[in-house]
Amino acid sequence: AGDRGVTTALAWMIRPDDADDGLAFGTDDGYLCIWRRSRKEHEFTEVYCNRLEGGLNGQEISAIAFDAVTGQLAVVHRAEAIHRFVVDPAMRLTVIKSVKIANHWPQAVAFGQTAARGPELWSFGREDGEIHVLDEAGHVTVTKTTGVVIGGAAISVRDDAYILDDTSQGVALYKLAGLERVKTFTVDSNERR
Repeated sequence: AGDRGVTTALAWMIRPDDADDGLAFGTDDGYLCIWRRSRKEHEFTEVYCNRLEGGLNGQEISAIAFDAVTGQLAVVHRAEAIHRFVVDPAMRLTVIKSVKIANHWPQAVAFGQTAARGPELWSFGREDGEIHVLDEAGHVTVTKTTGVVIGGAAISVRDDAYILDDTSQGVALYKLAGLERVKTFTVDSNERR
């Protein structure tokens, strides 16, 4: 934490056919680091560490997601920046696209359905409650306005659903194609969670 800042996001990078696993982590100072773990030796070796360019309002990496099928890694900053990389078996990164969406403050990121040109990338905004769906070229193809403050999110393509942590009501379940809640799992507490 003294050199790179406090760790704010983590993602395992595991593919069944690779000899090594990876762990990606991001910090509040905007560093993205990759550690490789040999499955035989169970030891970690740092293979990448670089400070990524963040948005106008901050460097903090707020979320990371990995898609094992395509070997893609997505990284979002607290303010405006969204990065997409390809990770090779040696855990080296190649930039596919980095984009900035003005006044978008990503809280979570996830890979969605895979189309002919690669998987969709979903960026979930915290304060604005907007979800931007990006194609592999970094173009926003859909914007969904939820009207909630998003504390976290996850997608299950297999179940055709996504969930949001609606910070005022609880966890909300949605279908991928829509904005209507299927169900809300309320949190009956006024305490911080």
